[in-house]
Amino acid sequence: MKNSIYDRRQFIKHNAAALTGFALAPSFLKGQESNHKMKENNLYKPLGFYHFTLGEIDITILNDGYFYLSEITPPDMHQVEGLAVNVPDEVRREYFESRILTPKAPRLPISPVLVETKHERILIDSGWSIPGASETAGQTGSMLELIGVDVKSIDKVLLTHAHPDHLGGLVDNSIKNVIFPNAEVILAEKEFEFWTGDDALPLLESPALSPIPDILKKLESQLRLIHPDDTVADNIQSIPTPGHTPGHISLALDTGNGKILFTGDALVNIHTSFERPDWHNFWDMDREEAARSRHRILNHATTNDMLIIGFHFPFPGMGYAIRDGDAYRWYPAGTTML
Repeated sequence: MKNSIYDRRQFIKHNAAALTGFALAPSFLKGQESNHKMKENNLYKPLGFYHFTLGEIDITILNDGYFYLSEITPPDMHQVEGLAVNVPDEVRREYFESRILTPKAPRLPISPVLVETKHERILIDSGWSIPGASETAGQTGSMLELIGVDVKSIDKVLLTHAHPDHLGGLVDNSIKNVIFPNAEVILAEKEFEFWTGDDALPLLESPALSPIPDILKKLESQLRLIHPDDTVADNIQSIPTPGHTPGHISLALDTGNGKILFTGDALVNIHTSFERPDWHNFWDMDREEAARSRHRILNHATTNDMLIIGFHFPFPGMGYAIRDGDAYRWYPAGTTML
């Protein structure tokens, strides 16, 4: 990163400290119907967005809503335990208490990102609005309306992986109509092959996951399948981070004035993913591989002084990884001046 310390200080000072661009949905949006959920009561009111410019690129983090870990946790497991399934109960309990990771139904925000370059509009992941989605998610379409972006103007949608909270905003609730008709949808070939192959069949018995093959089929004419480390859009490089799913990727954007890393579900928690990268996440398909990916991507982020935007981090989910012995710490952008 050019003049990395100066650029980071200026970025935090001018863009993050006051949360410029964060907004509650105005009253005139209340009750409107969009391509995604919009209810007349306050339960589903859009929560906001966060916009900043770095180099010549505009970036808007969209608040799609959230879901509870309890919605995706087996009934015989307490949801917070899923963040560290290979750790003794007493160690896990002490750590969670010290980080205020309470057992009271932890929430995971859902934060797709709109990247606007000189040449194209790119959406990174799409939110969750298909059958089986959480009732507190599905606001990406409303957020795009709020900032004046027509869904027909999106040129590319980059998917970190094909889980419903990342893929599900690409189609309507019936899975009969696509939301971004002019967009090229980019997905790792390995990810596509897994979800459309026989190995995925046991997982597809879950109601939440069962729509994935149908969505991919509906998007068939728009799909471009990529290989590890491919350049996928203007100044955006894919980085293989398998483990959470077989073809999971992270994405690195070079703005010309700093680098941004979009980690998808390679990093899901601002405590455990950074401070205890070897702790196994119940929702990772290959937990050992996922741990190796966490180490690699955190090393990559710190080595290259990259701003991280986390899909499930507390909104807007921006910050840095700082080395701390053999692990890392999360440093939110805008908390203090460096």
